[in-house]
Amino acid sequence: MSVKSVIVHENRYADSVTLMGVGDSVKNSGGVLLAEVQMGTPANLEVINDLGFDVPASAGPNDLIVAIEAENDDALKAAQENVMDRLNRKHSDSGETFNSINEVDTDDGWNLCQISLPGEYAAAEAEKAINKGMDVFIFSDNVSLEEELHLKQLGEEKDVLVMGPDCGVGMLDGVALATMSIVSQGPVGIVGASGSGAQEVACIVEKAGSGVSSLIGTGGRDLYPQIGGLSMIKGMKRLAADPATEVIVLVSKLADRGVMDKVLSEGDKVSKPVVAIFLGSDESLFASHEVHPAFSLEEAALKAVELIGGQVADFGFSEDEIAEIVDCEMAKFSNEQKYMRGIYCGGTFAEESLIFLNRNNPESKLFCNLNTRYATQLENHLKSQGHALVDLGSEEFTLDAPHPVFDPELRLKRVRQEIADPETAVILLDFITGPGVHENPVIPFAKACAEADRPITVIASICGSENDPQNVRQCVEELKNAGVIVTGSNNQSTILASAFMRALDNRSK
Repeated sequence: MSVKSVIVHENRYADSVTLMGVGDSVKNSGGVLLAEVQMGTPANLEVINDLGFDVPASAGPNDLIVAIEAENDDALKAAQENVMDRLNRKHSDSGETFNSINEVDTDDGWNLCQISLPGEYAAAEAEKAINKGMDVFIFSDNVSLEEELHLKQLGEEKDVLVMGPDCGVGMLDGVALATMSIVSQGPVGIVGASGSGAQEVACIVEKAGSGVSSLIGTGGRDLYPQIGGLSMIKGMKRLAADPATEVIVLVSKLADRGVMDKVLSEGDKVSKPVVAIFLGSDESLFASHEVHPAFSLEEAALKAVELIGGQVADFGFSEDEIAEIVDCEMAKFSNEQKYMRGIYCGGTFAEESLIFLNRNNPESKLFCNLNTRYATQLENHLKSQGHALVDLGSEEFTLDAPHPVFDPELRLKRVRQEIADPETAVILLDFITGPGVHENPVIPFAKACAEADRPITVIASICGSENDPQNVRQCVEELKNAGVIVTGSNNQSTILASAFMRALDNRSK
């Protein structure tokens, strides 16, 4: 008979990336049947209780819950020790551990501090690291704008990078940070206020045969007027002085016009070529600047590769190939199948697709769970209507479940729901790989697509590197074997989905 244990570590915090890695390690150890290592949020407590564990009623969101079921007492004890060893960093590759930033000696080569604490504590620890002359990468959110401005002004004074708060990706000296893919080294430097957008640019650069020198994240609020693009400008200057960087790419969603203009003006001063993508902008933003404009993440990446002499021809489908794919697939649909459904995990990818579809399919009514000018808001975010694109990483979903890049179960359930909907003809998917996200984000979806009991066209792209632990090549093959059309970028997927929307709407007239 198996044995179960629930241990509550009061007021012990660890970020979701760390806990996912710890949990996956324990689940794969001998004799372990179930393992959940989570903060005690209401949603996590519900999951743990549903798995049959008896969590004390006193457990709360500031407590760390370790719930394990094992085959016997020895396996349970070993798993519990494994959890604590990993949480206490006893598996550190360097063999060194510190109990506080104050113990770190920067003369020994420590030059970067990654901070994953509750927001109320993150700023104070970041300030300590900055004052020691360290670059800081702040994964934590819920840090006030006032604190962010103070940290970034201090970073300017101490001549260090302040990446974040709420910074999701980064890569310095070949080390991938947070949820970043392990992209190949090369001459393209990236500064990104959009995490998944910057990662997509990096991965397309790799697909186009080049590589990335550094990826400097800024956090999503860096281009707010209160912050003024301090980290984007600082990151650009760092890359301008880096001999390994030959071209610089700036990545952001549409931001404050004055701040974007300020950033571009700084880019005009850089001696190296600078490419900029502000999703949703138009040519007028770049009219008075020397910076090379781009209007999709793919275009930004390919333009950077071209500027260093790379060849990027034939990256996506031709117009004739798209027409052939659409004609072939449309012949399989019943008259009841009328709509395209996008089920996304990347917020920037969702926005990129919404912008494209809004501009290129003006006669098609598009619904979305987000409050956006690019689509009509869904009446119920849990059920699609018409052509719809749903961002499963938005707040109304993540209030009750982990973000889908860490736990794909909720999105998988939604995909199965769309497959079962008789009006669904096309499903549009994005995937993100890397050491900091779920270990198997693609294969369950391929299985669900293969099991569909009627013809449905599924289009997907993977934002990931061949060096990622998920084995992207195998993921692509699994999707193709399930009948999924795999493209080289979210932009290519959206172009194809746009063609399907036109064909479906024209058939209905």
